[in-house]
Amino acid sequence: MKGFVHRIFKLLNINGRDWVVLLLSLLLAFSTWIIHKMSLQYSVYLTVEVVADCSIEGHSNRSFGRTEVIAKCRTTGWKALYAYMTRDNEVVVRFPSSVMTHVEDDRYLVSSDKLHEYVDQIFGSKVSVEYFVSDGLYFRFQEERNKRVPIKPMVSLSFADQYMALGPLKLTPDSVTVYGDAMHLEDLEYVTTATILHSEISEDLNGMVTLDKITGMRLSVDDVHYQMDVSRYIEVRNMVPVEIINVPAGKEYVAVPSEVEVFSACVFPLKSDPSKGMKLVADYNDLHTSLSGNVMLRFASTPAGTIRCEAAPIAVKLQEVTR
Repeated sequence: MKGFVHRIFKLLNINGRDWVVLLLSLLLAFSTWIIHKMSLQYSVYLTVEVVADCSIEGHSNRSFGRTEVIAKCRTTGWKALYAYMTRDNEVVVRFPSSVMTHVEDDRYLVSSDKLHEYVDQIFGSKVSVEYFVSDGLYFRFQEERNKRVPIKPMVSLSFADQYMALGPLKLTPDSVTVYGDAMHLEDLEYVTTATILHSEISEDLNGMVTLDKITGMRLSVDDVHYQMDVSRYIEVRNMVPVEIINVPAGKEYVAVPSEVEVFSACVFPLKSDPSKGMKLVADYNDLHTSLSGNVMLRFASTPAGTIRCEAAPIAVKLQEVTR
């Protein structure tokens, strides 16, 4: 046989070097053909094992059990081959809780019409789904012990000169669900944020802050949004008369002093006269609990644009008027 092949090569005038070139040419042609064929688009059925990652109140954030999605897809031969080779691998897909429909107990459904938004996560890029074989995917999320607690912001704030907050710092959300064992949950009263640090503040604050982790526990959210309104202010001083309220019928009292100085921080520029609309009162009922005979003052109303008010003095003495 070897002699026969040798005679053919001699007849065709093919030496050893030409034979190597021929084999390489054939290999290159075959490789080019394979690359071309595998780069074409095909309609194929793809199967993927899916694990859902979703924050559902009172449940674990990862689904358990077998959830298989089958769809007829349009993709390249390379993608189809890769999907076949990795068909036993699980794919984690992040779903918002809004797409989950509660079926019963710990079972939830994502309908097939909503699955189209997550094709890239399920099958990867450059895959278009013609249709899903099933009406949707069913997932099971195990129930976990949990407790809803408020979030306590940790802040270190300083303001530029003549600037101050119009109100307290607000968190969204202002509470979080904590998952863990019953013993630790029972003693948990709140969750803290990382320190919100700002200096020389001269404008409204907006941002995201992470929540402090708790060993052995899981939080329903990892970070929250914070917001605080800030304004430039101007200081105003006024003399404001003291009004006595809840005086019994047939009695008359006067406040000593009858008017006090009020220091106000008002939004700049002023939109109204800060002396108008301010009402400072002393409550006769507080006289019964006062050991010194002095009654604390409080602001019954303040003008629009007033951020903060302080009276000096903060208390007055009530004297009965005798006729």
